[in-house]
Amino acid sequence: MPPIYFPSDEFVGRPRPDLDRAADYLELRAALSRTGQSFSSDIVDVLEQASEDEYPNVDDEITTREEVANGAVNRIGSRWRVLEEAYPFEFDTGGDTVTFTGQQLNLGRTAYLVSLLLSNLRAVSPLLQDPGVHPCPAEVSSFRQHFQYFATAAIAAEVQGPAWSFGSPRPDGSGFLPKLSQIWEILKDGAVEPQPGAPERPQDDGVDVFAWREHVDGLPGFLLVAAQVATGGNWKDKSIKNQVADVFRSRWFHPEPVTAMVPYHVIPFARPDVKFRDDVRVVGNLLHRLRVPRRVLEAGELVKRDNVTVEAFDRLGAAAACVETYMQRVRAA
Repeated sequence: MPPIYFPSDEFVGRPRPDLDRAADYLELRAALSRTGQSFSSDIVDVLEQASEDEYPNVDDEITTREEVANGAVNRIGSRWRVLEEAYPFEFDTGGDTVTFTGQQLNLGRTAYLVSLLLSNLRAVSPLLQDPGVHPCPAEVSSFRQHFQYFATAAIAAEVQGPAWSFGSPRPDGSGFLPKLSQIWEILKDGAVEPQPGAPERPQDDGVDVFAWREHVDGLPGFLLVAAQVATGGNWKDKSIKNQVADVFRSRWFHPEPVTAMVPYHVIPFARPDVKFRDDVRVVGNLLHRLRVPRRVLEAGELVKRDNVTVEAFDRLGAAAACVETYMQRVRAA
């Protein structure tokens, strides 16, 4: 069994333990195990090994173990119900066994796995801290790049229209202004013209994805999304609500678009329901690990059925191979 670390100190004596982290622990153990399974008893076992001094009494120790193990399983059940065919795990009716369904990966399940791994890098989580299980720098870079493309597909499905991967480095290798001009030749609302004092070497000025849903009349006032894709622990500090409402449009256009940009944030993390309202308050509309995979599957239908342009969608197939190579390396070790 791979050495996935369980931070017992985060669960003992805490009024609101992070059940998403406990659920991630079971998912990672199942995905990286040669048997493809993990068990709720794995959490009970590791909490039993915690120092007895951390518990006020035996009853509290038993209650904590059961609450965390059951809470993790319940969270997994919630993920399965929300994601359905985009969820790469199954669990038995008793809720004791989590099984990895990696032999049948679709793009949605791959998006979930990439998100799961990015959520547990050393910088944001202790679960993959062991050198034998932590992705190497090249794997981390690959996962982050693919998540950018998954985010582009998810935003396309969100608006049911074309989407461009605008974040640097861009998949077509274009510069900031050429890419912005290319997009606005299609949108036709305002004109790209940098204003005095604008950065001379901009990368993406905070916007990683553009997507729109046009009207047949070709006039302004359409649905236009500008999204930030954030994979670091400080993702909530990277809100672009003010950036797209005021700065971006006045900095790079003349005349400015009259269509408002709707700010979105795309992250690989699973968020507790109790915190989600404030997340949206801070960053705008939010696609996270329990939303991105389903939207990616929907984007596949858009591309196949309606021939909608989703930039870098053809690169998503390579993500499954990257994930599989990583998992095989960990299992072999």
